[in-house]
Amino acid sequence: MGNGGNFEIPQDVLAVLPSDPYEQLDLARRITAMAVAERLSKLEGETGKLRAKLAEKDLIITDLNDRVIDAETTLQETTARLSSALDEQAKLTNERNLLVNTVKKLNRDVAKLETFKRTLMQSLQEDDDGGHKSSEYGGHASVAALVASEAKKTPNSDSWMNNRGHMWNEDNDSENLSQGGAPAPADLGVPAAGSPERPPPQESSKVPLPLSLPSSRSTTAPNSPPNVNSTPGRTPRVDGKEFFRQARNRLSYEQFSAFLANIKELNAHRQTREETLRKADKTFGPDNKDLYIAFDGLLSRHLSS
Repeated sequence: MGNGGNFEIPQDVLAVLPSDPYEQLDLARRITAMAVAERLSKLEGETGKLRAKLAEKDLIITDLNDRVIDAETTLQETTARLSSALDEQAKLTNERNLLVNTVKKLNRDVAKLETFKRTLMQSLQEDDDGGHKSSEYGGHASVAALVASEAKKTPNSDSWMNNRGHMWNEDNDSENLSQGGAPAPADLGVPAAGSPERPPPQESSKVPLPLSLPSSRSTTAPNSPPNVNSTPGRTPRVDGKEFFRQARNRLSYEQFSAFLANIKELNAHRQTREETLRKADKTFGPDNKDLYIAFDGLLSRHLSS
């Protein structure tokens, strides 16, 4: 083999090479093919490893994507629950405010009722301990004194008829009963200031309101005999104290307060007797016509004096 090239090949390698140039080319081709194949095999192995790593990364990415989706779903659910909780909190706050206002209103109503109760109890106590003259008259009070106590002793209701003079005559102390046996409305008052005290009337002259009224507070037993000495044709009187007791028992707080306010207007001369009766009829209603008749009798008796 001649030196046909500039390649420097070790002598030991040249010693084993064939002398024929074609055979040397064929050997070189086979050596090159073996080198390329070995290199390709190594590259394919590396490629497989890289692909395996890539697959692992893809799995990790997929898992992370799933976790992100779950986190977003949880976030949406949490946001929805938070919004619902905020709405519920707003509703509860409004309900709490309403309840607080209701409690305050109820407390005010209770305070008013307690004041009204104390006033009524004080009024009844004053009626029971009102003095020697009231006890002599069998517990009957004038309309003026009753209105004054029931209306919490306001300046407009200190007395119905302080300037009306004598309430009735001495010979009107007896009571009339209706022909049907039921006691008719009765009227009692006290004499004007300076009048001599009269002897207490007989127990049989205390006639309560008609039998349609509750009898628990009546001052006369239902079976009391009629007063045989009563003169026919006289205007029946009304027991003022019993009338107000029945009105308190049968009317609501608002109705009774309106009734007392109506009397205040009459005492202050801001309305006439007819207007007072019309308002009283509206306050009493159709179920308490006997109260209206009794009140009409009271006004007729005292305003005509």
